[in-house]
Amino acid sequence: MNSILKDVAAVKADHENVIGHLTWHSLSEMLITPNELKDKLILSGLGEGWMPNEIRLPDAFRRATSDKFKREVAPGVYENYMYREVVSTHEFVQRNLVCETKDTKGRRLNYHSDAGSVVLDRKTGQVDTGYVTATAEQLVRSAAQRFDIYRQHYGATTLRTMISNILKSMSPTPVRPSGGIYFVPKQFESKLISLVQLVTSFEKGEAEKIPLIDTRDMKNMITRKLHEHLQDTLRACESGIGDQMKKNELKPILLDAKRVVADFKQYESIITGDLKEMERCVSMIREKVGTALRNMES
Repeated sequence: MNSILKDVAAVKADHENVIGHLTWHSLSEMLITPNELKDKLILSGLGEGWMPNEIRLPDAFRRATSDKFKREVAPGVYENYMYREVVSTHEFVQRNLVCETKDTKGRRLNYHSDAGSVVLDRKTGQVDTGYVTATAEQLVRSAAQRFDIYRQHYGATTLRTMISNILKSMSPTPVRPSGGIYFVPKQFESKLISLVQLVTSFEKGEAEKIPLIDTRDMKNMITRKLHEHLQDTLRACESGIGDQMKKNELKPILLDAKRVVADFKQYESIITGDLKEMERCVSMIREKVGTALRNMES
């Protein structure tokens, strides 16, 4: 990242000679109510249309009972606590607190499948707990308290997905193999400003954007990164189809590939050099996506 920013920062930009922006963001663990998030989206100019789905009670319940706990009960002997779902109906969801006792060599010494239980009534939203030990009591009560919080708050994972979806609507191209830094074409500048404003309005959020200047070196870099992105997308499609992924696993890959192909036209004024290889890659992605989606529907 530092080498990229060093090259970019060396040139003074004005609005007329900017081809787009490099951008990145981060968000640490946090909680926010739906009303607070809606207000921030409206204030940023993005609008409430980007709001995540409403918080479902079963999802908040499972999130509240996803923690694990470990404690040493004797020299070299540990109790591992985790939740396992045992019943899920239209009326209720039950998750049991499992206690597994192991030694340092990984040998199982004991196993309790119902050291505790947490039951969600889907209709009333109430949670009942049960337990057989003091430790189990502490853990299931803590889970019930977390549920009361999670049913009223979005977490960082939901927010990161929302931010990613907003970014995807701006035809981004990753400029680093490990991800995290993206190029966004100039025509999305206003929307990118709003996204940066939104992310930085979160207590645990950071976001930046740096202009890229209309020079041959910068255009060559974006052309190269776009070509790499297209090739990676094609390989992902070929791998998903070849490995015969399940429909629910393959479909997001194909839909993302469709977006990448559609985004290609946003780069017509930026791309340099011979476009034949890039256009061939786009054509192959389009063909594979179309065939795969038709096969999934049949």
